[in-house]
Order: sequence, then structure tokens, then C-alpha cells
Amino acid sequence: MVSLMPWTLGVSGVLTGLVAVWVAERSAGAQGGSEERQRRVIAVAAASTALAVLFAIGRARFGGTVPVLLAWCWVCALGTILALVDLRCRRLPFTLLAAWAGGCLVCFLAAAATTGQWMNLLFAATSGLVVLVAALVAQGWAPEHTGGGDSALYGAIAVFVSWWGWAGLLRGLLWASVATAAVALAVAAVRRSRRARFPAGPSLIAGALASVLSA
Repeated sequence: MVSLMPWTLGVSGVLTGLVAVWVAERSAGAQGGSEERQRRVIAVAAASTALAVLFAIGRARFGGTVPVLLAWCWVCALGTILALVDLRCRRLPFTLLAAWAGGCLVCFLAAAATTGQWMNLLFAATSGLVVLVAALVAQGWAPEHTGGGDSALYGAIAVFVSWWGWAGLLRGLLWASVATAAVALAVAAVRRSRRARFPAGPSLIAGALASVLSA
């Protein structure tokens, strides 16, 4: 059974990619047409491949603790959907962000029940709330620099990375912010405008995932 698990995760990643694109299209309000169908095929191929690889990486990294592995897979799946929606229509639906945070807490509750890491669970929940409030306050001070979805995403990211304590929280927020800053500089250079806007969700998510793997 254990030897089949990598194949199971690979197939799950491919199937999750199909579902992710479908959910993303419904959230973004995609229309029909030949060009849209071509875009859908590319999105499905990219999402399925990426999730299959990420699920396999997660098994190698967290395979010893199944609930944490499930949290990783959940975040990868929701992160893919959010990235697709943000790239498509530049918004991050709050329902999907709530699902991200809620799914993580359920998985971490199961992990705490099996490992006794109740303080990790409490820290993850508390950090998510504190970071969310801080991000919303920052948005209120400078609404032209970020949106409500980005602020909520910071809170969801904090819930996930805080399972690994203060180091995980600080590293996760730092990597997410640095990745987004790098993309911002690249976009500004290409468009030759310091005020060029871009969807920050994909880079925030990628940075957070990379930070967890670097631990």
C-alpha cells in the first residue's frame, strides 16, 4: 500500500488540477469560445502537472505526518485555484481564502490530536487572525498598494506557515513578500512604470510554499 502512495498522489494531483481549473473558471466567470477552450487546455495541463509534482514533493517532505501532508496538498490545490483566478480577473475570492484557512485548521487539529502539538495549532489560529488584522489595517492606510484579497491571503498564509512556529511564520511572510517584490520590480522594468499593477496572489502563494520546503 505504501509503495502505491506516490502513484496515488500523482493521480490525485492530476485530477485535482482538473477540478482546480473548473473551480477557477466558475469563480472568474469564464466564457466559451475557441480561444477560451485553448486557454483551458493549457491551464489544465499546467495545473495538473504542477499539483502532481507538488503532491509528490509534499510526500517526501511531510509523509511521516499524514494530516500535515493533507494540509500541504490542500494549500497547493487552493493556491492553484486562487492563482488562476487572480491571473484571470485580478481578485482573490474570500470564500476560497476562508476554505484555505479552514482546511488547514482542520488538518492541523488532526495533527495535534495524533502528535500532541496543541500549541502549534493554537499558534497557527492566533497568528492567522493577528496577521489578517494587521494586513487589513495596512490596507486601510495605503489602499492604493494592495487589495482586500491580498490582505486576506496574508492571513491565510499565516495560518499555514505558523504550524512550524515563529520561525515558520516569519520565514513564510518574508519569502512571500520578497517573491512579490521581485515580481513587482520585474513588471515595473518590463512596463517601464513604477506604478504598474499586477496580480500579487501567485507570487505570495509561491513564496509561502517555498518557505515551508526550505525549513
